[in-house]
Amino acid sequence: MADDGEDVLIFESFGDLVERLRPTVIVVDSIPRKLQNTVAELAKTGITFLRLKNLRGVAEERKANGVRKNHENDAKMLREIYRRHPYMFQPISTSPEELEVRALTELWVEIARMKKASKRTRTETNNPVAVKIHKNLRNNFEELAREIHEKALRLPLYRRAVDELGLKGPALAYIVSHDEWALKTLPRDKLATRYGMHKRPWRGRPLRGRLLIGLANAAPLHNHPRYSAFYNHYCEKFKGRPLRHWKAVLRVALIILRDLEKVAKNRRQTQKAAPSA
Repeated sequence: MADDGEDVLIFESFGDLVERLRPTVIVVDSIPRKLQNTVAELAKTGITFLRLKNLRGVAEERKANGVRKNHENDAKMLREIYRRHPYMFQPISTSPEELEVRALTELWVEIARMKKASKRTRTETNNPVAVKIHKNLRNNFEELAREIHEKALRLPLYRRAVDELGLKGPALAYIVSHDEWALKTLPRDKLATRYGMHKRPWRGRPLRGRLLIGLANAAPLHNHPRYSAFYNHYCEKFKGRPLRHWKAVLRVALIILRDLEKVAKNRRQTQKAAPSA
């Protein structure tokens, strides 16, 4: 069933379905072993395949609605589950390029932690070994960031974010390579919850949320034409209040998340300026 139709359509194969409907996301209950290679090849074209985590979900949905088991009813129940509970699905195929960027960004996160610790030690002592380690980590950190950007440009969503939003870097690459399926499927309120945008304590946020906030924090530092304007607007709006900078950064992070969601879902981007203060 298409997301915007009520008819149950029948195709000879996944290839036939893709050619006729041109979907960006395909939701299934499971994939037979003989079709897994086909799914892997189609995933290389940018299609996201999502599988129901618990196969009993369709049976439970069918029982709750009082319908009998057949292919048509199962297709209807599967779509209803996806519409109401998209978090009950998980991606079932990942491209080699995405896996490589995932590995590199995870290494980048670990080196960032080590670099922070070495910088703190460097300020506390002039030990030559500590100085050498900090210098090497800093150089490797910058080299890895450049490598991640080059590799991530092979991911369609990252490339679109660079072109349409003017964002780039390892933090963005981490979010795209680990969470593209969520950006494509989850509604805005669930995305905000997933990234911890409504939690105040920094340590209470998941890593992806902290990286998103890092992107927002860097925008005014690099004078990003869109996000620095929003940052200045909210700083003026919260003038005289405690944690003004922090509140403005959170607002910008939420705007970036919404923009990424629009790009992931191929919605038209309207680059509005920040509202007047």
